[in-house]
Amino acid sequence: MNKLRVAVVGVGHLGQHHARIASSAPDAVLAAVVDPDPARGPEIAGKFGAPWAASLDQVLADVDAVQIAAPTGFHHALGTQALKAGKHVLMEKPLAASLEEGAALLEALAAARASKPGLVAQVGHLERFNPAVAALRDRGFKPRFLEAVRVSPFPARSLEVDVIMDVMIHDLDLLRALVGRPVTDVVAVGVPVLTPYADLVNARLKFEGGAYATVTASRVARKKERTLRAFGDKEYASLDFAAQKLELLRLVMGPEGPEVRPETATIEEGEPLRLEIEAFHAACLDKGQEGVTWEEGQEAMRVADQVQKAVAKSLAEIRQA
Repeated sequence: MNKLRVAVVGVGHLGQHHARIASSAPDAVLAAVVDPDPARGPEIAGKFGAPWAASLDQVLADVDAVQIAAPTGFHHALGTQALKAGKHVLMEKPLAASLEEGAALLEALAAARASKPGLVAQVGHLERFNPAVAALRDRGFKPRFLEAVRVSPFPARSLEVDVIMDVMIHDLDLLRALVGRPVTDVVAVGVPVLTPYADLVNARLKFEGGAYATVTASRVARKKERTLRAFGDKEYASLDFAAQKLELLRLVMGPEGPEVRPETATIEEGEPLRLEIEAFHAACLDKGQEGVTWEEGQEAMRVADQVQKAVAKSLAEIRQA
């Protein structure tokens, strides 16, 4: 079977890894690296043995799929361009810069699929592909309360957006996927520290059906932490994203009565970004299921928008005090 010919658009901090993985993926060929920077573009293209182009229109006729890792403000234009050309698209998170642009992308996708029904459109919420997350979901864990923490030192990048769209959106998508119900209510507080945007945010989410979650995201912490704790009926799960470690505690009936039994799940480690990209390639070749859909990406943005509005409200109250 012919391999998928892929163009990677945007080869900054994350895009360079898209190019690295696409260049060695079993089902794909890195057919082009697209970046307007005349120094960075050729550098990454040469490193991974692909031609360089300054704009997407220069390579669309020669590729089957496009992986977009450009800044969020370019997602709508690039995604629309790729869809009109009938190309599969993997869009890095968030799907778009606004809910309106996300909705426009979904409209463009529907129009493109009218003439090409098998078109794949996936969003880069890579924590869904974390082996520890997969292990938790495979166990059918049904959470009633969850606590997600995602904090790190100041990154000096992605500073054109707040920490909600930059960092928290990973967990907003994942929590919704784990609970399996829509978010019905959001309460949040947040403060700008080193940028004009909220750099530290804490949110409380209520889901349809009664489940709750608290989410903390910060890019002004002293150390990195990416963890999730989930509580269900007579069971508790603790997940470390970076270590790809899942620990479970269950209440069981022992020889002398009820006892809490610990278990560490056996996990086959893997690079989440590689797993995500290779799943995209497989779906494009009709060899596997689509990953996180654009509809799911838009839902994550909808929740992020609710958090942003709640943070804005809390900031207004603080400034009036």
